[in-house]
Amino acid sequence: MRQPIKRMIHGILQARFSYLFFTVVLFFLLRPFVMIPRAVTVVTSMFVWFLMISCVWAVHEKHKQRLLVVVMAVMAILTDLLGFTLKNEVMAWTSQIMIILFLCYAVITILFYLAQEKNVTADMLMAGASEYVLIGVLWAFLYSLIETAYPGSFNFAGPKDRSGFLYFSFVTLTTTGYGDFLPVSVQARSLAILKQLTGQLFIAITVARLVSLYTVSGNKQETV
Repeated sequence: MRQPIKRMIHGILQARFSYLFFTVVLFFLLRPFVMIPRAVTVVTSMFVWFLMISCVWAVHEKHKQRLLVVVMAVMAILTDLLGFTLKNEVMAWTSQIMIILFLCYAVITILFYLAQEKNVTADMLMAGASEYVLIGVLWAFLYSLIETAYPGSFNFAGPKDRSGFLYFSFVTLTTTGYGDFLPVSVQARSLAILKQLTGQLFIAITVARLVSLYTVSGNKQETV
């Protein structure tokens, strides 16, 4: 019994998508212990940078394709770092757009990977988990962009920073809805509805595909 569990854990840790998934998990585990507002901003920004670095490792194995992702990640991190240090409005807009474009690329790439895989592996399971949390992070930046373009689009207590939008994004993704963070504008509400649909459809379709692949694999083994 212990041997299969050890093999499963080893397979998950060796999967190339594990770093991406556990980066997000680690952030949410450490975030409650950061109490200083300025430190929260720094930690959240560093989390985003490490997340993009993890994406570079995860989304492509081929050298040429990885080079493209590296360039996109470097540009996104540099513009975000400049926006963080210079406090320039134009640079802040640029960094948000660059990060959104990078995350969109990562989400679409992992989605294609999940659609093309023929066997249920630890790598595929971690890719599905990583895709789910990446969708949450992507929408957090979309919410932030909406708030920047249409001030007052969200109503909640506390600063409207990345940490707050990450919280709202994952609460919406899981359709929890505590009611302490409300989309007010038409743009924000439309984006929140689209997010809820995306979260539910992703779970339903991914689980259905995993079950079908596992069933097909089991039937092939029985026939052999």
